[in-house]
Amino acid sequence: MKKKGYSLDKSKLKSILKISDPFLMIDKVQNIIFCKSGVGTKKIKNNEWFYKCHFFNNDPVMPGTLQIESMLQTTIAVLYAKEKKVEKYLITKCASNFFSKISTSGEIKVNVIIVKQKKGIIESQANIFFNKRKIGNGSFTFINPVNLKIN
Repeated sequence: MKKKGYSLDKSKLKSILKISDPFLMIDKVQNIIFCKSGVGTKKIKNNEWFYKCHFFNNDPVMPGTLQIESMLQTTIAVLYAKEKKVEKYLITKCASNFFSKISTSGEIKVNVIIVKQKKGIIESQANIFFNKRKIGNGSFTFINPVNLKIN
């Protein structure tokens, strides 16, 4: 079965996001339906940099903020997959839930849906999976300060 939509590899993501390793939290984004949805993935190895410095003595884990970052990076890739210039947005709302930790090697998968895009406001929802098990979700609101008119 042929996959639908755009795909972005790591080099294209670096160009769009203006983020490089180690803070590039997604290796690729596939099945992108421009400004609607997409799926980001990242391979996690046992020797990742964050395991060496986050609860390293007792139980190293991937910080939740980096998991949120993977959701946000996937969202921006979905919004700008076809664009040459990424506009700057402010994150005005971020709500996340975590159900399980990431503490071993495996694959992160982030499913993103853009639920609203109107007058410089974008709302998205994301689900994050690790080794095919849902471990968290997030909802985000962004504003484009250029398009936002405050009276």
